[in-house]
Formats: sequence, structure tokens, C-alpha cells
Amino acid sequence: MKLLSPMNDFVFKALFGREDATSKQLLIELLNDTLRAKGEDLIASVKYLNPFNYKEYEFDKLSVLDIKAETEKGERVNIEVQVKPEVSYRKRSLYYWAKTYAETIGEAEPYEELKKTIVINIMDYDAIHESKKLHTHFKLLEREEHFTLTEDLQIHYLEVPKLAEAKQIEALEGIELWIAFLKEAGKAGNEEKIERLKRRSESMSKVIESLETVSADEKLLEAYRAREKARRDEISKLAYAKKQAKIETAEKAFRNGADLDFIAEITDIPLEELREIEKRVKSQQN
Repeated sequence: MKLLSPMNDFVFKALFGREDATSKQLLIELLNDTLRAKGEDLIASVKYLNPFNYKEYEFDKLSVLDIKAETEKGERVNIEVQVKPEVSYRKRSLYYWAKTYAETIGEAEPYEELKKTIVINIMDYDAIHESKKLHTHFKLLEREEHFTLTEDLQIHYLEVPKLAEAKQIEALEGIELWIAFLKEAGKAGNEEKIERLKRRSESMSKVIESLETVSADEKLLEAYRAREKARRDEISKLAYAKKQAKIETAEKAFRNGADLDFIAEITDIPLEELREIEKRVKSQQN
């Protein structure tokens, strides 16, 4: 059986965001390995604020799928998987933190009731290029003396591509095992690696078995495929719009007498295609 990739946000939420004991336990273990790696307080239990239900996405196939949960202390957790690079993602994750943080109190409640909010971003690309670490952890610190302004802000980035290729599965620990699972599962020819991961810990065995169950669920597969098709269609539309914008720029530049090499540089359109555009513009001008 071919496993689906857990780095697909739909699959990830089906694994960690369903209202059942296994999914909830896997989420707690993933969270605690993330927090333990940075010396933060661990979580005993969670309550889903937006549990997974594939029917919710039947007519909204391009919605952002994240996991929102509340701990036994009333703290909020938001987890999101991001596969494609986004220029403004740092601001977006900070916005998600701020929005979630504001939701921890009601209108008539004092600020003292605000609860710690943890945002975990799981990235399939190099998002924090200033660091080679696969797990970066951000808090509010005084610039010189490094004391914490408040413990209420935590933003984590887990960057899947930064897992060291040379490191053997048997040498991985804690959050590295989760990153290896996210990186390797769902790829063709990785069956042996998945079996080695499964033998590493009870958590790995449980999450791989859960992924096998998700991958064999026909209703989930149908919803997954529909979501993937919608995304591919959206990507195609964006690519077409981008290409048309470049063509329009080239046409305008030719009408204004710009040089062919200059237009190639600013539009990144191949020279052969630009020559066709130039011919079309000249024929329209005659």
C-alpha cells in the first residue's frame, strides 16, 4: 500500500487532529518532543478547537488546514504545515500567534487572563535561512540581558529539509524522529526506512500505523484527491496569470522600442518566444 505524505496538510490533520484517543496521543507526543527540545513545560492533555472532519473541506478545498488545541492549563497551540515558500510567512506566523493569543480572553476579562500561546510551523523548505538548525524557537527577550518579557509567546519552526542526510535513523532522537517521519513517509522506495523508523519507538510505530490507516481510507482518499486537484488547478491559474503578465510587459516594452536582450532580462521569457512576441507587435503596428 502506498502511504500518503504526512507533509500534506490534509493528511497531517487527519493524523494529528482527529477526535480520537490515538490522534490526540500522537499530537501530545509530537508537541512534547518539540517543547522538551527547548526546555519548555510539557503538556498533559489537549482539547481540539477545530477537530478534523473531511466533510468540512468538501466545498472549501483551498482552505488553510491547521490544528488548534487547548491544553489542560487553557494554553493555546496552533500547528500548521507549509510546503511552498511564502515571502511573508514570518509575519503570517506572528499574526496567527497574535490572533490566537487574543482569543484566550473574552471582552470583559482582564489581561491577566491571557494564556500562553504556542505556534508551531512545520516547513518543507528553508524558512529560517539565518540558522542551520532544524528547530528554531522564538520568544520575547530583552536584547542585551536576555531575560523574558513574558512566557506567553512561543513560536517554533521545524524545517524538514534541515534534517542531516548523513545521520542514521538509529541515531535520531526526540523531535528528529518526527522530522524523519514527516520527510520520509509517503515517498516511493522508502519502505525500508519506514520500517526502521517504526522500530525506533512506540510513538513512531503508532504514527506509521495511523498513517497506514489514513492512506487506506477511501473517503479520506477521495477528499484528499479533490483537494490536491483544486490546488493544482489554482497553481496552474496563478502560473498562467503570471505568464500573461510577463507577455503584456514584453509587448509594452517592444512598443516602446526596448532592446530584445533587455526585455529578456526583465521578463525572463526565452529569446525564441520573445522574437515571436516582437513579430506580433510589429505586425500590429504596421
